[in-house]
Amino acid sequence: MLAFPGHRRVQGPRLTAFSTTALAIALPALVAVVACGVIVWLLVRQMRHQRTLRLLYLEADGIEHDLKECRQRLQRAHASMSMGPGQPAAGEAHAKTAIDAALRELLAHRLWLRDKAEHASQQELDAAATAMGKARGALGQQLRELDSAQRALEAAVREKIEDLSQQP
Repeated sequence: MLAFPGHRRVQGPRLTAFSTTALAIALPALVAVVACGVIVWLLVRQMRHQRTLRLLYLEADGIEHDLKECRQRLQRAHASMSMGPGQPAAGEAHAKTAIDAALRELLAHRLWLRDKAEHASQQELDAAATAMGKARGALGQQLRELDSAQRALEAAVREKIEDLSQQP
């Protein structure tokens, strides 16, 4: 090695055979741990995405079932209130229109799920799941109120029939 006048050779830390071996083992191990962490993170993210999609499909099925059940109950209620054959009861057309509109809206959501949900962000899926859950909860409350009104209507009809049957 050439030496320059006034230059002192500085010795750096020397890597021993042990430290070289440890570095050769630790570096690939660290890379493997980081790679495993990334893979686990991606899998957890994908599982959450799939779980939210399943929830959305289940909620959509539940809403559709509830809307159809609501339609049937309203038809029975309107049949009880009808003044005569072929004459619609008050509010019957409005109720039918509202349920049909809700079913069309649900179809639009199902089409979005089919076409876009696989590539939607988790935030979009979570927002859709929250909205569907709220809609289903509100619809459930309305079905309970409809049940209560149906029972009251049936009781009133029975009372009226009993009153009419007891008249001379």
